[in-house]
Amino acid sequence: MSKPHQNGVATLVIVSVLLMVTLVVTMGSYKSLFYQIKRAQNEIKARQDHWLAEGAIECAFAQFKQNNKVPPLVTDCDSGQGVIAQFIATSSGQRIAAYSDYSSLQKEILSTGEVKSGAMQSSADLFFYSSATFSTPDPGELTPKGWECVALRYRNRFYASVVDNKGVIHGKKPFEGFDSKGRDCAPTHKTTSASWGYLGGDFVKDENLSLFEQFFNVPPAEHDRVKKKESITVVEGSGIPKVIHNCGKVLTDNIRAGNPYLWIEGSCEIKQSEYNDLISAADTTDGVLIVVHEGVLSLMGKPNNGANSQPFKGVLFHFNSEFVARPAHWSGFEANQNLNHSPSVVHESYRTIASYYQFGSFTFSGGQYFDTPGQAAVFNDALDFRFNSDVIDSIQGNINPPKWKQGSWYAK
Repeated sequence: MSKPHQNGVATLVIVSVLLMVTLVVTMGSYKSLFYQIKRAQNEIKARQDHWLAEGAIECAFAQFKQNNKVPPLVTDCDSGQGVIAQFIATSSGQRIAAYSDYSSLQKEILSTGEVKSGAMQSSADLFFYSSATFSTPDPGELTPKGWECVALRYRNRFYASVVDNKGVIHGKKPFEGFDSKGRDCAPTHKTTSASWGYLGGDFVKDENLSLFEQFFNVPPAEHDRVKKKESITVVEGSGIPKVIHNCGKVLTDNIRAGNPYLWIEGSCEIKQSEYNDLISAADTTDGVLIVVHEGVLSLMGKPNNGANSQPFKGVLFHFNSEFVARPAHWSGFEANQNLNHSPSVVHESYRTIASYYQFGSFTFSGGQYFDTPGQAAVFNDALDFRFNSDVIDSIQGNINPPKWKQGSWYAK
């Protein structure tokens, strides 16, 4: 073979090797490039899934905040993405979880207050001279035998000549959208026209009631944190001890001025002549909150003629942290003529420690709470109580708006 021919073959071999090396390097570069492109696409998809899940959680949270509770139907807020979050009950409230393909997100809602079941709740001793009717009890939990309704939850003593729980099938619903599932209160939780001493599970003695903390999510010793909230309007009484004069009118004027959440510092009496205006003002709101602190409180019922037929729409919260009620504190109140005259229809062991007095027919739609341990709430009337958790939830949601719990973000 000639030398030039050999040189040509060698050149061809070298060029071929160089081309193969170049091809291998190029293929390797393309493989790396394809890997990077694929990885970028996966990261984009992962971030898209992440934001879809986060959007679903925020959407569900917005629906929760509307009524301060889990909505009956959770939607995707018309986003069209089809990612719908789920609510998961926890020991401290609710957790919201959302899933989009392989992305999973969870976040907890900070509780705004954990009120136990019970249409009326009291750490004060309770005395009903006449009948105590609960036209709408708190339905509680549904069991195979029916709803575990709770009409009254109390800490120490409770007396009534007759108690009557009307159940949850007839009359007003305990909240909008309530579905009884065709069940009434369970037989064990429906005390009907019973004389004192024959009570069912709908009248619960609970020695661990801490109503202020359960309702406001603040310890009683720190009650000023609630009093100073921007949404709260404070009305200070005058004198020693403090008294709010013409209290019913003061409440009505504030409500009509757009201040439905009222903290009354001192004693208060709502007269019959003030009843109609107060009921009408409360009915224009989503629910009124009246906290009466460090004083006695009396409701003198409806006027004898032309009474407003609507119930009081709201929550009445009587809270004494340092004030100790005595008979002398009722001096100057209309209630004193009925409560402390002799002889009295109210048993002395209740009358002498009474800090609350209700006379005549005063119908509530919402909740009534007495956090006045060692004192007594006296009802010299036929009580007709209608529990409404929508009113309670609305008030709690505005006083303590739900918010995310710090450190509760879970993602994968």
